[in-house]
Amino acid sequence: MKIYFIFILFAITANNPIHAQYSIHGKIKDAQSQQALAGASIYFNDLKAAVNSDEQGNYAMKNLKPGNYLIEINLLNYKTTIQQIQMQSDTIIDFLMLVATKELTEIIITGVTRSTELKRSPIIIKSIDKQLLNEGSSTNLIDALKNVPGLSQIITAGFHFKPVIRGLGYNRIISLHNGIRQEGQQWGDEHGIEIDEYSIDRIEIIKGPGSLMYGSDGIAGVLNFISPKALPIGKTKTQIISNYQSNNQLIGYSFSHSGNKNGLQWLGRFSNKWASNYKNVYDGPVYNTGFREINGSLFLGVNKKWGHAHLNMSTYNSSANLAEGERDSLGQFIAIRPDGSEMTVNADDLSGYKIGFPHQAIHHHRISSNNYFILKSGTLHVDLGYQKNLRQEFGDITNPNDIALNFDLNTINYNVRYNLANIKGWETSLGLSGMQQNNQNKGLEFFIPEYNLFDIGGFVFTQKTFNRKWNFAVGIRFDNRWMLGDELILDSIGVPVNSIDSASSIKFNAFNQSYNGLSGSIGLSYQFDQNSTLKLNLSRGFRAPNIAELTSKWQALKAVFRYEYEIWD
Repeated sequence: MKIYFIFILFAITANNPIHAQYSIHGKIKDAQSQQALAGASIYFNDLKAAVNSDEQGNYAMKNLKPGNYLIEINLLNYKTTIQQIQMQSDTIIDFLMLVATKELTEIIITGVTRSTELKRSPIIIKSIDKQLLNEGSSTNLIDALKNVPGLSQIITAGFHFKPVIRGLGYNRIISLHNGIRQEGQQWGDEHGIEIDEYSIDRIEIIKGPGSLMYGSDGIAGVLNFISPKALPIGKTKTQIISNYQSNNQLIGYSFSHSGNKNGLQWLGRFSNKWASNYKNVYDGPVYNTGFREINGSLFLGVNKKWGHAHLNMSTYNSSANLAEGERDSLGQFIAIRPDGSEMTVNADDLSGYKIGFPHQAIHHHRISSNNYFILKSGTLHVDLGYQKNLRQEFGDITNPNDIALNFDLNTINYNVRYNLANIKGWETSLGLSGMQQNNQNKGLEFFIPEYNLFDIGGFVFTQKTFNRKWNFAVGIRFDNRWMLGDELILDSIGVPVNSIDSASSIKFNAFNQSYNGLSGSIGLSYQFDQNSTLKLNLSRGFRAPNIAELTSKWQALKAVFRYEYEIWD
């Protein structure tokens, strides 16, 4: 079915030829001295294509379709310049750069139809770039966001960080990786974000209902983790990043190589990280809180006059200890030996980079395709993804090969969005998005049943700028989620059986549920001047219950109440 779908998309583009192709060129100059600036990056955000200015400050981009383009010009030690242009013919335009020491990222792509200036979007969005991420000490991506107003973390075992936006977390926040939902059993306390922090160049945060473009679950907000921008044609780049933290002796490094040759783009990365036990003021080193992480990723892309097609593959692998905190009568940490006896933890046990018991082994494998087609009237985005999340817990040192918990989660994601051509200043998008998901339990314990899930949602979103100061945006979305859970019967020792008898009991009842609801957003912004913008946004989000809420017997009534409250309040 996927092959036929992609074939149809190419057939559509073949029947909608691009008649007019224009070019843009000019000079990049210092605004005060008027001297030419070499090495400036001129980046077309929606095209995901860039060129650099030469030694005389000249730049040129060819084969551009008529329409609106948002251009971002970057150069070290200069303020980023943002320019919206209307291409109706060959265009000559010079850009003047102002010296700046520090600034916030001004381009956003999350929650809007096309790349947009941050100050013009009525939606409340915070953008964090690589420079700001590197300025603070952090253990992972979520820890790096601890200083963002309105965003906090739930921390367990010193390693597991879950985002919280204005008091809401878990399945109330949508996490995206390059626009595709990240799915990894996020209902659990110790289930973090399985993304290599070294592979992320920018994070965009919607604080408030953000499910219009991305589906159910975004009532608290959206976190979009975005990879580095494509290099200009003819450029290659090799980079080594490393960091060290004294509290837990964390050592990390990442090696990457990227390039762009005649529109063929690539970026390969290998990352490694390991940490010992972290320390606090009361205990010193806390036993069994270290972790290890090994990640790899490969990006391949092609940019042509018809648009672009990008393929991303990644693997995330970590072993994370789980602190239990048990102590003896003197307050010293204790642990279990392989023979089952207890021992008091000594200094040697608290040092080094050992993976002990209990611990988790987490593997997240992903392949995704992001495609952008330039049609005769408008543009088409097609994103397809597959991800496999394996989460295992080893809890018994006397039987080290026994896997207590073993979740095998498989998810297929799809997003299709058509951006209509600009009609009297209105920029309108309509689309479908959702996922198909299957979970299997392969361990000795069962927290949730095996289940199948299917999500589908459709949306319409439009925005317009009035008098270059007023910006208006409105959208609506309808979502439907089907969940089918399998019955689970356990015998007297907790082993699954096919039928119930006097020695067995039902752990989970079979169920077949459907949930649907509306999400909506309306916003207005007014730009007083270059530095001041007033924003007003009213949103309504929808979230269906997650699998843990639906199947936890003692939370059954609570889950139903939460579902009604979050939809209608």
